[in-house]
Amino acid sequence: MTPFPVHIRFARVLVVILVVCAAFAGCGDNNVGGKAESVAALAGAAGGPGFFDGSPSDPVRFDSPSAVAVTTTGDRFVADTENHVIRRIDASGNVTTFAGAFGVSGSADGTGAAARFNKPTGIIADGTTLYISDTGNHTIRKMISASGIVTTLAGTPGTEGFSDNPAGPDNVLFRSPGGIAVGIIGLEKSLIVADTGNHSIRRVSLTGATVTYAGSGAPGFDNAVGTSASFNSPRGVTFDGSSIFVADTGNHAIRQIIPAGSVGSVSTLAGDGTPGYVDNTSGASVRFSSPVSLASVGSDLYVSDTGNHVIRKVNTTNLGFTTTPAGSPQIAGSADGTGGLARFHSPEGITSDGLSQASLYVADTGNHAVRRVTLGGSVTTVAGNPPQAGLVNATGESARFDAPAGVAVIGDDLFVSDQGNDTIRKITSSGVVTSFTGGVFSAPQGIVAQGSDLYVADSENHAIRKVTSAGVVSTFAGSDAGVEGFADGTGTAARFRVPKGVATDGSFLYVADTGNHAIRKIELGTGIVTTVAGDGLSGMPTDTPSRFKSPEGVAVLGSDLYVADTGNHAIQKVTPAGFVSTYAGSDAGVPGFADDTTGTAARFDTPRGIAAVDSVLYVADTGNHVIRTISTLRKVNTFVGNSGAATMRNGDSTDGLMNAPVGITGSPGTIYFTDINENVVRKILF
Repeated sequence: MTPFPVHIRFARVLVVILVVCAAFAGCGDNNVGGKAESVAALAGAAGGPGFFDGSPSDPVRFDSPSAVAVTTTGDRFVADTENHVIRRIDASGNVTTFAGAFGVSGSADGTGAAARFNKPTGIIADGTTLYISDTGNHTIRKMISASGIVTTLAGTPGTEGFSDNPAGPDNVLFRSPGGIAVGIIGLEKSLIVADTGNHSIRRVSLTGATVTYAGSGAPGFDNAVGTSASFNSPRGVTFDGSSIFVADTGNHAIRQIIPAGSVGSVSTLAGDGTPGYVDNTSGASVRFSSPVSLASVGSDLYVSDTGNHVIRKVNTTNLGFTTTPAGSPQIAGSADGTGGLARFHSPEGITSDGLSQASLYVADTGNHAVRRVTLGGSVTTVAGNPPQAGLVNATGESARFDAPAGVAVIGDDLFVSDQGNDTIRKITSSGVVTSFTGGVFSAPQGIVAQGSDLYVADSENHAIRKVTSAGVVSTFAGSDAGVEGFADGTGTAARFRVPKGVATDGSFLYVADTGNHAIRKIELGTGIVTTVAGDGLSGMPTDTPSRFKSPEGVAVLGSDLYVADTGNHAIQKVTPAGFVSTYAGSDAGVPGFADDTTGTAARFDTPRGIAAVDSVLYVADTGNHVIRTISTLRKVNTFVGNSGAATMRNGDSTDGLMNAPVGITGSPGTIYFTDINENVVRKILF
């Protein structure tokens, strides 16, 4: 990571930007924002969900990984759920994307990057063959680790239901299948699938033929045989060679299924349906909290007790006697260590490497990381970087934020709306971070400076708040009691609904009133609120009247407004008369990434922030993990970042990467932005 500079000087932001060429006519297209020189961090420490392949020294990222499998070659394969891909971690710790495409959901069979998944959550290895619960597609997939070939074994992509076919894969339906195991039951090798949405355990032959092994299809907690038994959203299964064990998530229990002919006989090994944490006891006295996955090692089961943030051990030969070898109960964290010194955050998938000196691999979902746990309880992080969120006032990298969402500059100081901490933070020119206000906001987002005052979109209080130079907070417009609505008026008589963006031209505040799908205007001298464009309904600018879809950002350039129309994946232009047109991006609400092109031929993905510097618009293209520029002739280019990577890396313009930029402001030569997934405030020099 690039070291924090000892001294950071913030240039003054120009509040009113003068455009020399009327309506951009005759200016040419020379003003395209210059060339980015470098990206650096100002405050906060990197870590969080994202996407990046690389070696252990690289800023590798996952997004909510749910399961891990280990092949006989020693490779670990990860169901990287929210990235819709399968990742591989080799013996040296190098991470690569093995199948699927980052951030692109789908159901296509194919090889490697040509295949598509939709939120895969379960994965198991049978030698060098992998089987995957493709949860969002309601299917079971098969993948050959030697070639990366992916095929659909059972289920109909995109169609949920509850239908068996003992003769073959045709007309088989699942509903959000979760955990998956493999084993020989009777004389046939089969897959055992926790069909979570159907509250059942299904048995799938390697040809795709399917039967319901246990569970009625309705939620319940009944011990019985076959479909007379019931489960409640079971998510994990494992097989020890003689019995199937189930993490019965909704019942907060571990269930056992003993083969009984073509079906299974269900009993409860540990837990009684009551959530909680009770350890060092047996059977019904044990308490779990939403256990999600389990792995069999000898006569023990290792359970990811997700709601308790720990790994439990359940002995199958001693009435389900349960202990906690790793983690601290009900305390989330990310620390490596042994036993109770280690920390997890909502761990889900767990598997054994199958070696004589077995190790466990855990998909530590809330930490967006893969962890290794020895049977002695020693925990280390294999890949990924857990979020470094918090509320810590310190200098540079030692400071902590929680989902910082907006930035504004006054003099040599930078002010940050620290959304997750419900407060406004201040960063001095020396990188010292302090809390400028107390926790009197509720998820503050957009922030703008006017003179020595700040105006903040206090999103969940449905108001615009004013903060003086002394840190005194008052309600400038909107309800002072957190009441949402859509009404013009003066001061606290007006109503907003989840406002997220603010900008000013020195005389008026302009508000992206996100929940009302509208742009509002507040006269600074009087507090009078009027509606510039939008009528409270979600829609397109081509509608009559013109509409927006959850706009989150607004900027002033000359006499016009420019809106980050987040849900429509576009930048809209609003004239003083209230006429709305698509300035850049799809005019049909289509997300994507198309660069070095003009106007409606360009594509954005969930743009959330926008700022005007000189006559250039800078866009925080959140879903594409880049900062874009829009020139005077509507030409769109990538200023910094890479749409194929979501992580934080400082460096020059070719090396710099970001992870969901949101808030953005700037002045000639410097852009400041919040990297919300990394909980870091950063700057770009150009």
